Amino acid sequence: MDSFFSELRRRNVLRLAATYALVAWILIEAGSVLLPTFGVPEWFFRAYVIVIFVGFVASLVLAWVFEITPDGVKLDSEVDRKAQPKRDRSRSNAVIIALLALALGVSITFNVTGIRSQHEEALATGAVMDSIAVLPFTSRSSDPDNLYFADGIHDDLLARLADIGSLRVISRTSVNEYRDTTKNLREIGAELGVDTVVEGAVQRVGSQVRITVQLINAQTDEHIWAEAYDRELTVSNLFHIQSDISSQIATALSAALSPEEEIRLAVVPTESLEALSLYTAARNNLYLRRFDTLLEAREQFERAIEIDPNYAQAHAGLAETVLVTLTNHNAIPLEEATTIAENAVARALEIDDQLAEAHAVQGLLEFSRHKVDKTGDAHLRAAAAYERAIALNPNLANAYVWYATVHETQGDLQAAIDLLTTAMEIDPLGRIPYLNLPNFYSMLGKQDKAIQLLLKSIAIFPDWPSPYESMAEHLMSLGRLDEALAWSHAAAAMTDDPMVGKDSVRVYIEFGESEKIKGFTSRFPQDHPIYPIGEGFTRFMENDFEGTIEALAQFDELPEAQGQIAFPLIAIAAAILEDYDMAREYLIRANPMLASDTNINVTRYNYEAAILLAFVNRNLGREREASELLSQAWNVIQDMPRFGIAGYGISDVHVLAVQGRKDAALDALRDAIDGGFVSLMSFEIWTLDQDILIDNLRDDPRFEAMRDELHGLIEAMRDNVHRAEETDDWSELQNRVRNQVVAAART
Repeated sequence: MDSFFSELRRRNVLRLAATYALVAWILIEAGSVLLPTFGVPEWFFRAYVIVIFVGFVASLVLAWVFEITPDGVKLDSEVDRKAQPKRDRSRSNAVIIALLALALGVSITFNVTGIRSQHEEALATGAVMDSIAVLPFTSRSSDPDNLYFADGIHDDLLARLADIGSLRVISRTSVNEYRDTTKNLREIGAELGVDTVVEGAVQRVGSQVRITVQLINAQTDEHIWAEAYDRELTVSNLFHIQSDISSQIATALSAALSPEEEIRLAVVPTESLEALSLYTAARNNLYLRRFDTLLEAREQFERAIEIDPNYAQAHAGLAETVLVTLTNHNAIPLEEATTIAENAVARALEIDDQLAEAHAVQGLLEFSRHKVDKTGDAHLRAAAAYERAIALNPNLANAYVWYATVHETQGDLQAAIDLLTTAMEIDPLGRIPYLNLPNFYSMLGKQDKAIQLLLKSIAIFPDWPSPYESMAEHLMSLGRLDEALAWSHAAAAMTDDPMVGKDSVRVYIEFGESEKIKGFTSRFPQDHPIYPIGEGFTRFMENDFEGTIEALAQFDELPEAQGQIAFPLIAIAAAILEDYDMAREYLIRANPMLASDTNINVTRYNYEAAILLAFVNRNLGREREASELLSQAWNVIQDMPRFGIAGYGISDVHVLAVQGRKDAALDALRDAIDGGFVSLMSFEIWTLDQDILIDNLRDDPRFEAMRDELHGLIEAMRDNVHRAEETDDWSELQNRVRNQVVAAART
């Protein structure tokens, strides 16, 4: 044994082993901290350690077999020991001591100073692993129906995880953006702001189904948990698998489950595979929010309900679909939409009173009622429903989005912004917050911020017309008519929906181009619910006010069907015809909060109607009501910006003119023009030339001079539009807006 150790020393095996061990120690210590810092996955570090170990063994073998001599590397058996000079080992000893000191220094740095502990704590606590994104499941089948099947499993799993209050679960609208993505998990995790990602695959063969799922650390690519499920294809088995997956993920992330959450995880929403497939397809169509996809979604939800009348989620989905169809497209009578929604929500809650989605849609229904009658406590019932939905499911993004609208109507803009911010954390790629936030910032007078957010939403959703429309509306309210038309034109080019591009009508009114207005209104098919309104609008533009009222007469028998669009137009036409009784009747039907037999309540949503009603009341001898309406309207507009989506324009001019304060009204008009007001649109859809509210200003040369000034400014913008139309190139007008934001950012 002594001779063996002597031979090890002679051949420098021990010395090499000590040196290698010290170097390896330094490399492993450094690697354990530095590699994860750069996002290197855990498997790479394990391979890194294995390579170092293999190198250690190989170096010992090589040291035993070979020896370095002045004549080069030779086999140990070929070396003439007597001819070799005696080695000075002091230098190698010094190297070993230096390496030992370096190793100790590295260890002290990483352990004593806390660098390692900080890193390990970050991994262990994850800064708490409480956020998760469930990516769309892969369908491992050539059958296209299997994709809907896989989507259904994905949706249910996502919904179950969302019910766990201690987890932040990214909404389906955002994760669906990563279907068939080429991005790696670290990129996805960073974009969505999550610690973990769930991947899954579904394969259906005959009566069997195989589901594989894995939970992955989005920062390190480390697999936290994985499982494969092979089961007979039954609805019960599918939902049991989903429940087990949810529980396993919760356990892996140390998420505590309340008894109520455990019950929710075990819920079986339907016993029908066909109903589940229809529901999944309907949700996909609802998400797109196009008129055609909404009609298809409604049909699919209704078929799912026919198959399984106890499918609570399908009832809630049907209610949401008809309300969205009403709100976004005005393509369903209000009375029909609210009746269907009311019945569907009631049935959903009867089946499952703990269903957060149903409570959220209940809030949407109540708020739809509030927008119509503007009286009573419908908005309070809406708020209560949203609060209940959020309590049941803190990850329900829609509840925050819809609740924000309630706060906005009550004037609490900061609360509305906070709710939308929370919604964006849950649903980073959800569309509606990006659309609503600019409006809220406009209400605060932050017009540059509003434009910046609209451009951001356009960049994120380049094929979605809505932010283009909002940009057009905003620019128009800023007096930038040519730029507004460029964005409205872009929106209309994206879809066949006749409602898209409606802002172009207002611009063409400013330009006095009636044929182009007719071209827009003619796009509506005769069976479209808004078609008669288009006909009435066209007649109004032709100054045929009797024809306007005649075209809209059918709404007289349906006071709740599209009344919010038709009634103000009837009232304006009647006021121009000096039929003040009719004008008053329709203004109050559209705005019950302004009625004299109730407490008059003027808000930022009805102040224009209040000013017109004041004018009408004054002509009817109802002076007290007129004075109260004007006083409240004046107070409302003082808290609003003059310009922007939510700006009041020249409503101060209207109030002062109706009050008979001619000089003050002219001064206010001058201030508006100097501040950037460029418009011939005076009130709703009428022009300065039609505006009866300012008739007492017309004989003043100051008014005529300002009117001519506005005509000149608008003529220049009309020329810009004509050049864009001739070349079919709107990019220059669009780029003005982009360049403005860039310039503002530089300053």
